[in-house]
Amino acid sequence: MKYKKITILFFIIAISSCNKQLYNIDREHNTILVTHADKSEKSSDVKLSRREISNNAISHEIDTYAGGYLYEAVRDEKSGEMISVKQLDEITISSRSYNISERNGSISLGFVVTIPASLMNSRWQIVLLPILSRGDDTLHFSKIVVKGEDFKRAQEKSYCRYEKYLHKIIPDDADFYTFYTDLPNLMIFLERNLPKSRIFEGHFNEELQSEFGISEKKIIDHYVKNWLIEKNEKRKREKDLYFNKYVKNQKIKNCKLDSVIKSSNGDFAFHYTQEILANEQSSKLYLNLYSTISDISGFSINIKPSDTLIYNVSSMVSLLDTSKKYTKKIVFRKVSTTKSLSITFKSGEYKLDPNLSGNLDQLQMIKQYLDNNNSNELKLDSLIITATASPEGSYKSNKILSANRAASVVKYFNDILKDVKIISRSIPEEWSKLSLLIQNDSNIIERPKIMECFKIDDPDKRELAMMLFKKDYHHIKEELYPLLRKVDFTFYHHKTNMIKDTIHTSEIDSNYMNGIKLLKERNYQDAVKILTNYDDVNTAIAYMSLGHNAIAEKILAKLPENAKTIYLMSILASRNNQEEKAVKYFLKAKQMDISIAYRGTLDPEISYLIRKYNLNDDLFK
Repeated sequence: MKYKKITILFFIIAISSCNKQLYNIDREHNTILVTHADKSEKSSDVKLSRREISNNAISHEIDTYAGGYLYEAVRDEKSGEMISVKQLDEITISSRSYNISERNGSISLGFVVTIPASLMNSRWQIVLLPILSRGDDTLHFSKIVVKGEDFKRAQEKSYCRYEKYLHKIIPDDADFYTFYTDLPNLMIFLERNLPKSRIFEGHFNEELQSEFGISEKKIIDHYVKNWLIEKNEKRKREKDLYFNKYVKNQKIKNCKLDSVIKSSNGDFAFHYTQEILANEQSSKLYLNLYSTISDISGFSINIKPSDTLIYNVSSMVSLLDTSKKYTKKIVFRKVSTTKSLSITFKSGEYKLDPNLSGNLDQLQMIKQYLDNNNSNELKLDSLIITATASPEGSYKSNKILSANRAASVVKYFNDILKDVKIISRSIPEEWSKLSLLIQNDSNIIERPKIMECFKIDDPDKRELAMMLFKKDYHHIKEELYPLLRKVDFTFYHHKTNMIKDTIHTSEIDSNYMNGIKLLKERNYQDAVKILTNYDDVNTAIAYMSLGHNAIAEKILAKLPENAKTIYLMSILASRNNQEEKAVKYFLKAKQMDISIAYRGTLDPEISYLIRKYNLNDDLFK
């Protein structure tokens, strides 16, 4: 008992000491360092010594040099290149702003997260959340979790305790009789007193009774362990309560890194890479790092947020020619429009009844069209009304019927359009339209045979041949024939403000401008579909943004030379590893437009050539 009290006292002292350290960190305003990766340093310039980290999650190499510098190198996850980060007296030397590029619709971000040794403890866990802001959007990246060995061990132990609790819960799919009844005695009793019972086979019989009048249900209820059912239900209800009791520090899912530090000699550095899709607001990005430290007991503090890293994002889209493109257009003085209406007539009749089966709505559509298209600028000259009938009945009777129906509609509109010439026409049977309907109707079973009927010249014999296919003909008559009974209205207008029959003019090419809009939105695939017909500098930029360099180069080679097209050729030459050609193009473009010198520092294909060959030295002379 004495030793137990000493152990508890020691644990309380340890927890208090741990919490006190966290309070001190909070009071001292410690922070996690987040810096841009300095890719100008080469791994060959740094001596490396590995610090042990479990699971080989990252590489961390340090060495000290004279003069108080501390060099750290971290391995890039994608390229494998060792990239150095320089520190001096705990201050990271790096620029707040960093130039990166957007290519193929995505942006690859890279930054180094450095945790000072003073913030690491075997009994602590540090959770880091990078948050990126662009315009109105906020993107939460995957978290970084770094924990000490003692913290990890305590966390696993807490989850084991909770798992033991869960194992005590009887699952819902467990056999009721096995777990919740006194099964051995229940089986003996049934065998002796109710041998006809089939409850263990899944057959429950409420009417079955023993010779003493005891029902099967009463027998089962007598042997059910109700106390166990209640206890199990209580355990299920209290799952969350016990989880919070046992697990003081929950595991964090979907982390970028979840690593255990086995020794805390020196700072901890991790090179974080994240790819995001570009959009119109991606020209400038802001990154902050938010951090929390927790100890074994579950006590936690928030660390002061890191300084903001700023990314200036260059894109091929910024080189777009946004000037408007015009297209030639012929404007005609006379215009025509056709409207089809489904006007209903009584079977065998031709008089127009406006109140019959939706006719009023159909006629109202025509009146509305006339109101919208008959003004001071547009005047209606004439109207042709064409009535059609279905093949049902004889061709001769349908010819008369369709003509009379057309005349009836003409008469109706003569009262409305008194000064407009209205012409009546009719089509007795609309066989061409019926042919298309049958070919596109999946419900027709004997389609090939029915289509053979259309080769018969006589329309009446043609329909008789179709009737032989009774099921299909019934469907055609009920579903397709009504679609053939229609009236077409063809309106002929003229523009009152025009004297000539035609005028040649120009208007903004809306299709082209939509392609530019899609480019700005980084929707390169759809933009290319539109711009491929134009073969101009914007088309080349669209292909370059997708990485289709050969096509872009062919387009640029045909265009007149200017600073922009030559600069784009420089980028393409650099992508093809033609450094001499790329430098030549860049210098030529810069000579035409000095702003190209500054643009070149933003594009990775050119910026490294500027550094390598000092191509912008003349700017400082």
